[in-house]
Amino acid sequence: MKKIISTTFVTILLGISLSGCLGDGLFSNEENSISITSPTWTKGDFWEYSIKTPGLEISTTMVVSIDDDDTDYYIGTGSLEDAKRHAVLNYNPAIGRIQMSDFSIYEKNIPQLILDFPLEKDKVWSFGLYGKEEFNAIVNDVKGNVAHIIASSPDGARIDYTYDREARWLSNFTFVDSNGEYILEMKLANYGKGFTGNSYFCRGGDLYDEQFTGPDVSVYDTIYINEGHERYGDWDYIIYFLNADIGSSGGGELVLRDHLETDILVETLSPGTSMHEMGTVGGSSGNWTFEISLSGNAEVRMRIAGAIQYTYAV
Repeated sequence: MKKIISTTFVTILLGISLSGCLGDGLFSNEENSISITSPTWTKGDFWEYSIKTPGLEISTTMVVSIDDDDTDYYIGTGSLEDAKRHAVLNYNPAIGRIQMSDFSIYEKNIPQLILDFPLEKDKVWSFGLYGKEEFNAIVNDVKGNVAHIIASSPDGARIDYTYDREARWLSNFTFVDSNGEYILEMKLANYGKGFTGNSYFCRGGDLYDEQFTGPDVSVYDTIYINEGHERYGDWDYIIYFLNADIGSSGGGELVLRDHLETDILVETLSPGTSMHEMGTVGGSSGNWTFEISLSGNAEVRMRIAGAIQYTYAV
């Protein structure tokens, strides 16, 4: 009889002990306790992304860790064309400088905290990006090596992105504006260490961004760019990105020239034209005029940016 009572007592104690372990996390859901800490980068680290943005067919962009100082990592591109595209479209948030202490990216020289390390499920914070003062971010999920973050602004814009611990940077990044239009989709295709060769960065400054819709449009605008960048001086050249969709009944002409009246860019927009074109122009006056005339069914968007080009040997 005493033996039976003793066995029963031990069983009860074991039950209490195990239930306590269950409550303290021995068999708890490990996903709730996952914490992803910040990485360390070195010169030559690279990430290659497929990029999709309106008016630009899917392309591949390589970003490269060029160097660092006591404060920032410096990030360039694997090709000059990508650097120019970023300067006029500002589509990849990871190009330029990234703050070493917290991996904030810079927009208009202000660090923006898109990743608040350590990343843990349900963690919240806020940052500004793409001209919007506030995105409210939350770590929606953490599984294994990845953390999925959702950031939304009061006007309905949204950014969905994923941090990958093995890649040590973003593996996905999607920005949808307040109208529901997909502005940017990035997906990591490759990453590694030991990039060698030239890397590029074009420090851009937005000068002009307008959209025109026919049937009857006639616009003459003056663009003053002779002051250059407010901190870094004169532009090396200006970059334009032209989107044009001209219907079968439409047409028009577009002219970009400096104030010495030298024709720099002249585009005849014929019926049926569909154009997505990037190019660079240079002039001696530093002041420019932009002219456009449209008739019939025609839509045109013209973006112009000043650029200072840097080339780095990695």
